[in-house]
Amino acid sequence: MEVTLKRSLLEPDALRRARRRTFFPALFGLVAVAIACSGGGDQTATPAPTAARPVTPTATPSTAQVTATAALTPTAAPTAASPSAPVAGRTVTLTVQNHGGGMEGHTPRGFRGSGTGIFVGDNLNRSFPNGDGVQAFLTFDLTDVPRGRVVSAIFRSTHGSTRGSPYRDLGPLAAEEIRYDAFSPDLWNLETLPGGVRCVLATSADSPVECGVLEAVQRSLDDGYRAAQFRLRLERAGDGDGSPDMAMFFITDSNTNEPGIFELEIAVDTAGG
Repeated sequence: MEVTLKRSLLEPDALRRARRRTFFPALFGLVAVAIACSGGGDQTATPAPTAARPVTPTATPSTAQVTATAALTPTAAPTAASPSAPVAGRTVTLTVQNHGGGMEGHTPRGFRGSGTGIFVGDNLNRSFPNGDGVQAFLTFDLTDVPRGRVVSAIFRSTHGSTRGSPYRDLGPLAAEEIRYDAFSPDLWNLETLPGGVRCVLATSADSPVECGVLEAVQRSLDDGYRAAQFRLRLERAGDGDGSPDMAMFFITDSNTNEPGIFELEIAVDTAGG
């Protein structure tokens, strides 16, 4: 009984040793097979990068091509538009109203004085010297006019009326380019701007009141002078007949100076200049 017990206790150790002798050779055999299938120890990492290389470069040229196409798109429009071809939106047109405030009014032509209404002619009232006349002053703010080449500038009014026969007795109505810092009675003998514009606004009570002042607007923009200013006067100061001959411009009242009595319609080529 004692010998049998010892044998049974020793059998598990013998079995374990037997299993080890069987397991490890089998394990080494499997490792050798795996190495043989993969092509060798140092070459196992090579196939993975080799397979990945074609994928990465393929995506990069595709992205670069799209980016380059998008970058070229804006340059296509200027290339198609030659300097001689018209470009939509290049010319800006806007209408500027007269100041309608303290920068405007009228003065006598022969002595110092002033008033608020926009009218020209002679014998303004009974106390006015016979044969003397009045002249009007207008200012247009050019602050909102863009820099560039002025294509046109039309000076006009649709708010004129007459008293007596100013155009027949005193001649055509003209606009003269001038410059002044503030309206005052001292403007009664102001000199016109050297080389300035002088245009005929109207020749009769039935004719349109308008003329072109392109050069005057262009000069102000070029000089950085942000206003266009004009003096209105008839050809002659008066005729001495004692009767009023007046050309008046107003919207609500002849003695009220307000914006919109006169307008400047200006077109500017913003690509020029």
